[in-house]
Amino acid sequence: MIDSKLVSAAASALSRRTFVHGLTLAMGAAALPIPVRAATAPRIKVIAFDGFVIFDPRPVTALAVHHFPEKGAALAAVWSNKLFGYSWLATAAGHYQDFPTLADVSLRYAAQSLGLTLSGEVRRDLLDAYQRLEVWSDVVPALDRLKSAGVRLAFLSNLSEPMLLANMRHAGIARFFDPPLSTDRVQRFKPAPAAYNMAIEAYGLPCEEIGFAAFGGWDAVGATWFGYRTAWINRLGVTPETLGPSPLISSTGIEGVLALAGLG
Repeated sequence: MIDSKLVSAAASALSRRTFVHGLTLAMGAAALPIPVRAATAPRIKVIAFDGFVIFDPRPVTALAVHHFPEKGAALAAVWSNKLFGYSWLATAAGHYQDFPTLADVSLRYAAQSLGLTLSGEVRRDLLDAYQRLEVWSDVVPALDRLKSAGVRLAFLSNLSEPMLLANMRHAGIARFFDPPLSTDRVQRFKPAPAAYNMAIEAYGLPCEEIGFAAFGGWDAVGATWFGYRTAWINRLGVTPETLGPSPLISSTGIEGVLALAGLG
């Protein structure tokens, strides 16, 4: 005769084992990785350009050498370094002055530091060179491809708006671009976040849908820190920055911008 108490206890134990086993299976299943579709980055709808990705600044140096054959290259180098130093100083100190003003005072500093006499005519000629720049040879075909693909283009530059417009007209490329975004708008030079933020405000798009094309390595770092997908167009073959994140794309020509837009 089967003891009913033993049957009841066995059934109860079996129920507990079944429950625990089922719970273990359920927990194990919950712990298994759930396959998810890989996230894809949003399509780039706008590319913001530093001015010198498009405009070739080397003729400024050539003009300095023309006026000062022996010290022109040194003049151009000191001028450029002091100009960027002043731009960062003015931004950090909260005493913004536009690019033409800083170009003038830094040119006078450079000439004085090298013991050069800078006549008014030569000074104006060198300063005006920043408003009659030619484009790099690979620019126009790339701009045509970007525009045809529906990518909107704008300058986001430390140059003043009149300088950008003058260069666009001089080079015959105004048809490709939206109104330029000069740092004069926010009274902060790049790499200040307020400068990079101009594109977000102008287009009403999230950061992920705006690409940035940098000429200087420092600008590539600043834009990447800000959150833009950035292409560093290292036209002069300079050493990459050792501070900060690497840009998404690095190239020696504008093909990096095409790749950023998915056209490479």
